[in-house]
Amino acid sequence: MDQNEVNRDFIDEGTPFQPKRPQFLSVLCILTFISTGMDILSGFPKLLGGPLSAEKMTEQKVEMVKSIDQMRELNMESMAVMLEKLQRMLEGLNAHFYASTTVAMVVLMTGLSAAILMWMGRKIGFHVYIAYSLISVIQVYLFVTPADIPSIIIILNLLISGLFVFLYSRNLKWLQ
Repeated sequence: MDQNEVNRDFIDEGTPFQPKRPQFLSVLCILTFISTGMDILSGFPKLLGGPLSAEKMTEQKVEMVKSIDQMRELNMESMAVMLEKLQRMLEGLNAHFYASTTVAMVVLMTGLSAAILMWMGRKIGFHVYIAYSLISVIQVYLFVTPADIPSIIIILNLLISGLFVFLYSRNLKWLQ
């Protein structure tokens, strides 16, 4: 056995050798960096701006009622019901604006941290990402009555989160 075979698993005085990051993992992490980063960056001005005023909420509700009426005219009752729930959900989130926005920002930072850990090759990042995915789906239940949350929002969030967890799991063998 020559010296190269002995040292191929270590670089620079005993540092474990880490093979190059898989390109697929890099793509997933970059997508997560972009998504969570943009949401975090847009969240800070939102926090500074505060909740919508009663006047703005009324304007929003008037526009939503117009959309709901149009859906009913087109015999799209399920869409009308979904928009009614969406309006009540938005009102509930606005009523708990600072708490809901702060929780959302913390959850987003958790997701960003998870992606950074996976980028660095740490398996704990994958586990943190799973927690982030679940919390990001259920966080709205902390501030809004479950009856006021459109099911489609939860279903889509679960599908997207599940897809990303599955895709990240394809890279577990590289993570340490």
